[in-house]
Amino acid sequence: MKTFKTILIISSILVIFSACEKEIDLDLKDSEQLFVIEGIVYDSLGDNFVSISKTRPFDNNDAIEIVSNASVQIKDGVGGVFNLTEVYTMPGYYTNSNLIGVAGRAYELNVNINGEIITATSFMNPRIEIDSLTYNEDPSFGSNDEVEYSIICHFTDPLNVINFYRMKSFLGEEQLDGFVNWSDDAIDGASTGLPVFNSSYTAEEVATIQLISVDEPNFRYFVGLSSSQEGEVPGNPQSNLSGDNVVGYFGAYAKSEVSILIEP
Repeated sequence: MKTFKTILIISSILVIFSACEKEIDLDLKDSEQLFVIEGIVYDSLGDNFVSISKTRPFDNNDAIEIVSNASVQIKDGVGGVFNLTEVYTMPGYYTNSNLIGVAGRAYELNVNINGEIITATSFMNPRIEIDSLTYNEDPSFGSNDEVEYSIICHFTDPLNVINFYRMKSFLGEEQLDGFVNWSDDAIDGASTGLPVFNSSYTAEEVATIQLISVDEPNFRYFVGLSSSQEGEVPGNPQSNLSGDNVVGYFGAYAKSEVSILIEP
């Protein structure tokens, strides 16, 4: 999905790898070392991964080290067991081409790193389809500024069902910086159009938007992560991972994806 970057801001780390989330910022002590795990199972065949790395002390110029040769397994709650294999060209990145998520199932992650056991569970909520995408011209503050457009994602929230959403935006294969976390507190049962913040496009570009159904623990994690990055709350967001010295998340997500050509 894109290339992970490594950023060290005070005591934070950005996890890498192209199929993963764009960033995880951590509040680390100078000498503290943590395992950093990102794992996702989507409701599409082979669209899954677990990336594993480890932080290094704050005063080390190389802020992250890849964790290879881990044992990684995902269970689907109905008897299916999937062993994830490390990709030869992407150390620390594990996947299984036969794993496909199914809504209504709870997925269990089990990781063994030289005897260190890390586990997590995530429930896959039903997919909510995107009805359509529209776009608006953003305000211009100079005669020479290139015209940019923002995207509105239209969908219908199911009535009397608690839903949590993420939205991601892409230009080609590249995920843009903006992503949005929503609960349906104010839109339960309604047809709505939600803006995709912090993502803009220019004429003749193709915008691709993903509407992702997440469970509540993942939603709370990403809201806490965003707040922490903006300085609103201290420390690290609460993770659904269990184990010693570990941060990150594991999620089972159903996603809808639609593209639109920007035509002025």
